[in-house]
Amino acid sequence: MNPNIHITPEEWSLIEAHLDDQKVSKASLLNIPQLEEKIKQIQTIREEIEDSIRQSKIKAFHSHILDKKTVSMKRSNAKTIWYSMAAVLVVLIGIFWFIQRPSASEKLFVEHFKPDVGLPLKMGTTNSVEFYEGMVAYKQGNYKSAIDQWQVLLKDNPTNDTLNYFIGVSHLAEGNSLKSLQYLENQEQYNEGIFEEDAAYYAALANIKEGKFNEAKRLLEKNPSSRNTELLQEIEHLK
Repeated sequence: MNPNIHITPEEWSLIEAHLDDQKVSKASLLNIPQLEEKIKQIQTIREEIEDSIRQSKIKAFHSHILDKKTVSMKRSNAKTIWYSMAAVLVVLIGIFWFIQRPSASEKLFVEHFKPDVGLPLKMGTTNSVEFYEGMVAYKQGNYKSAIDQWQVLLKDNPTNDTLNYFIGVSHLAEGNSLKSLQYLENQEQYNEGIFEEDAAYYAALANIKEGKFNEAKRLLEKNPSSRNTELLQEIEHLK
């Protein structure tokens, strides 16, 4: 088991559902970094818990056989020990599950977040090498590299809606919802532009991840579209 692998609550929930043969979005699973390592880690933890329970049963059984001459007393003690150990294990498993259980906001975010597909990779459509290289990195899932490339351009053009939009989505894909809101939530810069509704969608998702449902609703109501309306209805159903 690798202690350096960090598994978020939403990743834990998706992988556990996958291991239990429940219906899970393949796209959501593939978006999890280090997926195979995390699956193995969760399998190992589950196996260790199951093995602990088995070992407890074996020890209790052996204790019962070896102390056959004092059956009544030993049987009572063995049962007491087993029930105590089982109770402790149940409590520990319950605490572990409760800690790892995703909140309503995290679950809703995972169900609906999928990074924008990005713009076509045609160098002829832009004179900026940095923007092109950033889009290549973005499409490869290397969001940090894409952000670094686009930040250079943003210094000279801080209100550019395309740069702000893709930098914001990249931060959200990196798990930094608060940072993404700095680029997505300013609706004025997207006014009547091609990213207006999509920027509102991702800004709403960032707010949902932070548990700010009212702010998410405000953005979605102000910028209606098919998926914005669908997400808005999901928020309403939570209440």
